[in-house]
Amino acid sequence: MSEVVECPQCGATTQNSSRTCLYCKAEFFVTSVAYLASFDTTGIQKYLKHYLKLTKISPDNVECRIGLALCYVQQGLYSQALKEFKIIIDESPDIGLSYYYKSLSIIAGRRVMSLNLKEVREIEENIRHATALDGLKPQYQLLLAIIKHDYYLTNGMKICPPTYSEILNEINWKNLDVNETTRLKQSLKVPDFKIFNI
Repeated sequence: MSEVVECPQCGATTQNSSRTCLYCKAEFFVTSVAYLASFDTTGIQKYLKHYLKLTKISPDNVECRIGLALCYVQQGLYSQALKEFKIIIDESPDIGLSYYYKSLSIIAGRRVMSLNLKEVREIEENIRHATALDGLKPQYQLLLAIIKHDYYLTNGMKICPPTYSEILNEINWKNLDVNETTRLKQSLKVPDFKIFNI
């Protein structure tokens, strides 16, 4: 692991083996866009600079790469995020969130119905991998429901079970983070998110 010598947010000197700043409470290694959502553009830029520096020092550090890729996702820089998630998955294929965020990076803010079949198949495969590794996380299920509805149903294609409504009925809505939902909505386009209860 790369040694963090100063907080990426406030610049305070860090304590040995600490993962959180003692002063501003910022995490040194980010693991979700839900966490990044609480930061403004300046805060994201600080994290981005932090991870770029750490990946230059230690390019094989997956934890740094995840933080870097998540910053790219949060900023809507999907091509850079996709590149990073491919590296992460090649080096550490056992991190479920990488497959989910790679899928958002493939969609890259586009309307789901306009994706090509190859992209949709890759996204479905990514969701299967993420679910196998992390279980039925609500954001994974929600993305799959959106794919089933806005790609298959909207384009008049056959939908293999489960249907989008069956998936929605299985989601544990209490465990769906509002910031993850916000990022999901910013990462893709559908005509009406109300269909998906969000």
